[in-house]
Amino acid sequence: MERWRWIENGPADGATQMAIDRAILENADSFGKVTVRVYRWKPYCISLGYHQSVENIDLDRCQQDGIDVVRRPSGGRAVLHAEEITYSIIIPAGSLPFSATVGEVYNFISRGLVRGIQKLGVLVQLQKRSLDFRSHYKTSLSVSCFSAAARHEVVIEEKKLVGSAQFRLAGRILQHGSILMGDAHLALPDYLKGIEPEERDQLRLVMEKKTASINRYLGRKIEYGEAAKALRQGMEEEFSVEFEDGKLTEKEQEQILHLRKTFSILSTNG
Repeated sequence: MERWRWIENGPADGATQMAIDRAILENADSFGKVTVRVYRWKPYCISLGYHQSVENIDLDRCQQDGIDVVRRPSGGRAVLHAEEITYSIIIPAGSLPFSATVGEVYNFISRGLVRGIQKLGVLVQLQKRSLDFRSHYKTSLSVSCFSAAARHEVVIEEKKLVGSAQFRLAGRILQHGSILMGDAHLALPDYLKGIEPEERDQLRLVMEKKTASINRYLGRKIEYGEAAKALRQGMEEEFSVEFEDGKLTEKEQEQILHLRKTFSILSTNG
């Protein structure tokens, strides 16, 4: 049975979390194994897709409320990382069955997420319909990752539960994403600028209508450790692998400090 590295980090600021993902990606081939990591954000943080403009974000309001802002190495739209468990999967070049299209890899990983989340008693499934994102991106609603669900994303009754993004580097693959535990992500519109108050209220309503959270669905609070354990078990079963507890290598740790500066837009700790 193939063995993958499992890293369960404690909470850290957004720039550090993005730097860790990138450092693992850059060293994936030399390490030689798939790495799966789960983590949290402290303080709460807004992440932007790699090509998304920071002009949409009210940095003064973020500073006031202690919300960090970072740019992800992956694409996609803005996410307020708050009450969630975040996952990342980093894959060396040429690793089967990952030598496939973006959509095929996305679908493969999503099946593992579904298997894990189902262990918490949540009836999740994969979104089967495709969304016309060219039309969606023309509206102010598109600033949020959680305003719509794409094909192969994890949903509860067609409400988006997991928002993911993928990035490739010299054949290596990074996919990471947010699994919503609570509903604090719905505050994202409070940190946007350049939209009218009516649009802000509309976006909040759309996000509430189109997203689900595990705690809301179950009617009780799931702790981070319980969620991480379920994901680990589900992925092992779905992928037919065995996880081994791991930590960052010395080379990965050496790169993190430098890489933090690459992703940080606003750090409320100075």
